[in-house]
Amino acid sequence: MWSSSCRRLTRAAVGAAVVAAASVVDLAAHPSTNARGALSQVEGQQAQTLPPVPAGVVTTYRPAAKRVSPQDGFAAQQRLSELAKRPTPRDEFGRIDFSGNWVANFPSPLGQPGLRAKGTFEPDQAVMQRGAQWNKPLYKPEYWAKVRGLDFGKADIDPNYGCTHPAGVPRQNVPARIIQKNNQIWLLNGVENALRIVPLDDRRRDPLDAEYSTYNGMGLARWDGDTLVVESVGFNDITWLGWEGYFHSDKMTVTERFRRQGDLLFYDFTVDDPEVLMEPWTSITYVRRLNPNPVRQDEAPICDERDIDLLADPYNRG
Repeated sequence: MWSSSCRRLTRAAVGAAVVAAASVVDLAAHPSTNARGALSQVEGQQAQTLPPVPAGVVTTYRPAAKRVSPQDGFAAQQRLSELAKRPTPRDEFGRIDFSGNWVANFPSPLGQPGLRAKGTFEPDQAVMQRGAQWNKPLYKPEYWAKVRGLDFGKADIDPNYGCTHPAGVPRQNVPARIIQKNNQIWLLNGVENALRIVPLDDRRRDPLDAEYSTYNGMGLARWDGDTLVVESVGFNDITWLGWEGYFHSDKMTVTERFRRQGDLLFYDFTVDDPEVLMEPWTSITYVRRLNPNPVRQDEAPICDERDIDLLADPYNRG
């Protein structure tokens, strides 16, 4: 069934490509006034949307246009939703107020997301998860073997496995709770080592911040219009950017951007790590909605250390 479906999809894709190519050839071979205008317009749009080639990479390949990932497409769609049209609150200084409890459980006609179905392509669906991630950090050529080795190693080589290391920034992702008051931003992803209190008083960066070795970095917040920007330095090299083996060096800097539109929070981050990356890597845009009825924040439960030898599949990832 899988093979026949693939063959049908392939024939359909080839047929569509042939029709599209024939249309372009026909426009070029028989140029009327409208056709020439349409062709030049398409070529102009493609030229404007061509993504840049990273420095140091020699290639003759140029994609036809910039692709939009499903995640970024969802974020763009949400900007037009009813939640985004609600009033955006501001603090006493007239700045966007990001205070609130932010959750990701959007209603979906496809059912509850994140469930792992038994008997699928892979038990943990890691292959499908990797395929769905169009936006990947671009490592220097000499580091791809390391990334691959970490990615396909056992689960316990992930520093976030077990109780030893926290996820850190930026892997812990969008804060679930934000408190904005007294020229400070409280970013809470959980209790214990997932709380950050970042100053927001236009202070200058302490040059010694970069000498620290931390999981969450030494953060400093500022305003860029209505966008809250948090810049962090002073990381260790223990954590990963993601479970796929995306490691980083201790020279990494992380720039997080928060935007609020009505009852929606839009978040992305950029990792700049010239030690291992060929260029700065910007994440997809994550979307969270305001939860007006938050639950109580309890203390963290005792961490239950997991024994890798007890796993049915020690390579279970995702």
